[in-house]
Amino acid sequence: MIYKTYELVCQLPSQAVSDRIASLLDREGVTYRAANLSLTSVSTPIVVLGIQPKLYSQANWVGINPFTAISGIEVRCESEGAASTKVIVRVNRRRAFLWVLYWVALSSFVASAMPEPGGAVVFLLVSCTAWFGIVRFLGGYLITKEIGVCLKDH
Repeated sequence: MIYKTYELVCQLPSQAVSDRIASLLDREGVTYRAANLSLTSVSTPIVVLGIQPKLYSQANWVGINPFTAISGIEVRCESEGAASTKVIVRVNRRRAFLWVLYWVALSSFVASAMPEPGGAVVFLLVSCTAWFGIVRFLGGYLITKEIGVCLKDH
């Protein structure tokens, strides 16, 4: 559950795919190790305050760097013919789960100070928003979307 694997297929040679993804990781501040058409992150940007520039990105429509929400990423390129490549992306979402845990704990403290039905509603809304916003959206969809966009043939 902490690790999530995605598969993408693009119409580029494996080396070009690896180079484009490496350039994306460089732009987003991810330190990685490259070997045999695979990229493995060594560290991803850590952001605690909303004013840190590493949190923001111009590579997606949201304006947030999704690599700040995850603990690591592994990308492996497998050739599927002359000009087709299968890209396997494995995302370590441990940091995203920790952020969700933080928001759930915070909302439980706030909810305990509220009257009964309102507190339960606040707790459920914050918990669901944190789960879908951080784990599913930032730690999954937005990362694969950025990789997919960088692999489109320009």
